[in-house]
Amino acid sequence: MKKRFIYLALGLVLAQGFTACETVDFGDINENPNGPNDPYPAGLLSGAIQSFATMTGRQGVLNPTLYVQYQSQVTYTDEMLYAETPASWATYYNRVLPNLNAVIDIARDEAQHTPELLAQGDPNLQLGEALIFRAIVLKRLTDTWGDAPFTDAFKGLDNLTPAYDTQEQIYTQLIADLQEGRDLLAEGGDVAPIGDILYDGNLDNWQKLANSVLMQAALQLSEVDATSSIDAVAVFNEALNHPAGAIEKIEEEAWFRYESLTAYQNPFNRNRRADYFLADEFVDALQGDPMTAEGSLNPTSNKTFDARIKVYGTSATAEGVPYGYNDESGTGRNKMSTIIWAAEAPLPVMTAAYTYLNRAEAAARGWTDEVAADMLAEGIQMSFATWDEKAGAKVDFRPEEISTYVAARLLDATTVGMLQVIGEEKWKALYPQGFDAWAEWRRTGYPALNPAEDALNDGAIARRYNYPVEEATLNNTNLQGGISGLAPATDKNTSRVWWDVE
Repeated sequence: MKKRFIYLALGLVLAQGFTACETVDFGDINENPNGPNDPYPAGLLSGAIQSFATMTGRQGVLNPTLYVQYQSQVTYTDEMLYAETPASWATYYNRVLPNLNAVIDIARDEAQHTPELLAQGDPNLQLGEALIFRAIVLKRLTDTWGDAPFTDAFKGLDNLTPAYDTQEQIYTQLIADLQEGRDLLAEGGDVAPIGDILYDGNLDNWQKLANSVLMQAALQLSEVDATSSIDAVAVFNEALNHPAGAIEKIEEEAWFRYESLTAYQNPFNRNRRADYFLADEFVDALQGDPMTAEGSLNPTSNKTFDARIKVYGTSATAEGVPYGYNDESGTGRNKMSTIIWAAEAPLPVMTAAYTYLNRAEAAARGWTDEVAADMLAEGIQMSFATWDEKAGAKVDFRPEEISTYVAARLLDATTVGMLQVIGEEKWKALYPQGFDAWAEWRRTGYPALNPAEDALNDGAIARRYNYPVEEATLNNTNLQGGISGLAPATDKNTSRVWWDVE
């Protein structure tokens, strides 16, 4: 199938094409007689969620799992070796954000609130869910590239060369979206949005999701909190103490669900599994091989068997593939489990484990009055509990395995430091959420990952995606403004975004 990637500034070409026909009335030639004539926010919302959930390929799902050394490549190794290549953001700007913006605009425009539209859900509820999900998308976008178009990005032919918002501005926007969306949902409504394919209309869980993402976003600013216009500590505590609560139970978690149909499949499954193996660094960390053991590649302080390898990998005992070499063989080595890499396998958006681990970090940083050790223990236990439910009969976690592991990690925290153990446990609990794990690693430096031995860039782990090539040709002036927000101000994958302080 021929793919059409329509970028922000491609409208320049379209504008030129329309110049000679500006006064011509084409009547209804462009109307689709088989399409809806009225606004359809239910379809726009579900379409945005589905498009975001199924983004696939190396740039869409796999590369971050390589950068954080969840996986290794054995056939085509350029991504594992940090090759400097532009990355497309077309899906964000063509299929996800426009849908969500349309839902938001329709919900805010009372003139469009026809009986047909109201039947799709209360406009305030449509608005609330769209704002929350847009914030999740914006966080992924800016964490991946840095500064990016937003305020000027969706004006069509009125602005074909949109300016870039700074990452600080985007974070300000997404935090405001999360808070407004959550509070709109708290007001309730008569008809839940029927396009909600994430929570099936459970407004309480949407509010909890918003608070969990707010805590995640606030912590992402921990290294720039002192100089930022955003009070990250206040944002975190407002979400933590909000009456709606945050995600604490398995039934409150947000998961993308998939089907066997190609367009709705788990995005891992649509890639060639034979090319990817679990990195030996990740496997050794799960198996508990001490750093000091001969041949160990364990980048963490853990020395205790972590039974989550029964879910994460194809074997609890097989080795992984050492990361970062272009001549490694995967024969007989560990791979990502089909519990995760399968057409209909669900993938996490936000879990109770991650929320508790964020609360542990906030407590360890002195942001809250909670006890870091208690939150760390809850986070680890909830990670096991979640995967125990999701894997079902395919996995057998023994209670003693879990209790022994939790006790060992709490002891580790007293020797190497609480923040280090929390960072290492986030790395484990976030698997296979490569983008979130990559953002955490860049911010915290945990675990202590070494760059690929045969790296193709400057010999450093990639810290961002390079801007799309079309931006240099069609929106170069504003692109240069975006690049100026990097450190150093060069469009390379080793440059750091605003919150990624060295």
